[in-house]
Amino acid sequence: MLSSIKYIFLVLLLVNCRSLPFAWHIRLLLPVLRLRLQYYLLRLRIIFKPERVKAKILNDWSEALCPIGANPFKLVTIQHGWAIFVQAHDGAGFKMALEAFPAFARSGGSIALGSTHFHFIREIPFLARYEIRLSIGAWDHKWMFIIARYVSFPKNRHLQHLGTHDNGAKSSKSLTASNNFPQMLHTPAEDLITPPTLGDASEEDSNLQVEKTTQAMKALATAQSQMTEPDGAVLHCVATTYICFKHGRITVPPGIILPCEGFSNPPSTASAAPFSPTNPPAHWKKAQALRVAPSGSMPAFVEFLKGGWRDVPEGERWWEDALDGPIEEQRKANLRIFDSIRNGMEEARSLR
Repeated sequence: MLSSIKYIFLVLLLVNCRSLPFAWHIRLLLPVLRLRLQYYLLRLRIIFKPERVKAKILNDWSEALCPIGANPFKLVTIQHGWAIFVQAHDGAGFKMALEAFPAFARSGGSIALGSTHFHFIREIPFLARYEIRLSIGAWDHKWMFIIARYVSFPKNRHLQHLGTHDNGAKSSKSLTASNNFPQMLHTPAEDLITPPTLGDASEEDSNLQVEKTTQAMKALATAQSQMTEPDGAVLHCVATTYICFKHGRITVPPGIILPCEGFSNPPSTASAAPFSPTNPPAHWKKAQALRVAPSGSMPAFVEFLKGGWRDVPEGERWWEDALDGPIEEQRKANLRIFDSIRNGMEEARSLR
């Protein structure tokens, strides 16, 4: 009898292993631990080199982590999940922060979570694995809006999909760690409460705005569900997340962060070679000059993020040109959808 109880207990423990104490923390911080290991291995390999050479190697490798020349709307972070939607979303968001904003992380900045909204479309079968695909949806002067698509794969396509991503993983570049990575995400967000300006709205106006929000969420989900996935994935859920970038109590505009990380418009001509670390966009040297010796340093970069960018004359603000044109047009179009969702949620505060 005692033996049977022991085996039942072990089975229950195994089934619920992902919900055990600290299991969420381990899954969340696992990418950071990998990065730290790579960082320390690099330092070990160059331990006998002169200090100046070591500093240059570390700086060059750290700068190579940035998504140089990437389109901010086409950089997709993929995370495989088997846990609760929200738990898996936390890990995917942390992974995306490390991949998309490594220079900001090295500067000691943090990312504050404003809110996350889920729209469920199709049920995922019990115990089925799924994939979370995160990408940047839009941004304004303060907030960046992240969209996550939860997808699964038909059985006849699952093996082909795994093979495709295995090959992609081998070619993806490694990230390095710094002491600032573990403190990057803060939640719940502090000092980010939007003043309640809608408390005097009438019930009719509130109901109308809530209806508009519902329509906006459905439109967003419909648009996502109609997107053709090259691997035949099935969409199950759409999640929208609002984040902002902080240095202490100072909010850094996303429009400053993205060009500093290397994000850029595509080349102006279709025949030109795409931007990459070996073919960087024109503004990349200016971004590096802020934080890479001899012209810059990390403290100088931090001061620029905290407000030094305001001192740059209007005609010399290179970060505005980096994301102008088609990127700016898409940002404005996407922002209208996210604004409808945000405004509707704020209107919902007045409902009793």
